[in-house]
Amino acid sequence: MKLNKVAMAVALTAALGSMSALADSTHGQIELEGVLVNTACGLAPSSSPVTVDFGEVPVSLLVGGGQATETKNIELQYCDTTIASSAIVTYTPTSVNPNDATLAAFTSGSASGAGISLKDSASQTVTWGAQTTPVTLVDGANTIPFVAVLKAEAQAAGVTTAPVVTPGAFQSTINFTIDYQ
Repeated sequence: MKLNKVAMAVALTAALGSMSALADSTHGQIELEGVLVNTACGLAPSSSPVTVDFGEVPVSLLVGGGQATETKNIELQYCDTTIASSAIVTYTPTSVNPNDATLAAFTSGSASGAGISLKDSASQTVTWGAQTTPVTLVDGANTIPFVAVLKAEAQAAGVTTAPVVTPGAFQSTINFTIDYQ
């Protein structure tokens, strides 16, 4: 009887072990992608695009001359300083605010009377289409900080009334090009 119990235990263990060997396999895949570039640095995936979210900003802040700011970075990877020792960014909005050429226009949404400007890595206000202050590179990973500034349009000369800022959602796109030296 003792031998029967041992034989049953061995048979049960073998049966359970073979069940796990018969279970279905899980299948998946790994997708790999990228772009080979002939530059001193590569753009990190998190920097294409760089997303700046201002959240909800009260109109009263902008009408009162205030501004909302968000600091972000353009992230570079695999930089090689034997190819270039500095990076210079040029920012170009897809549309310039028709009432204030220093601001990128809102390209969608119902908000109006405001726009976006940028400050470069040296805290200088960016002139659209002009090169910014050079950033010294190191081998490997680098960041190029910038500050996005949401503010009301500038008033025309002689206008004494407060700017009219209409609430609503907004979106704006600013492209950038990085030149290496």
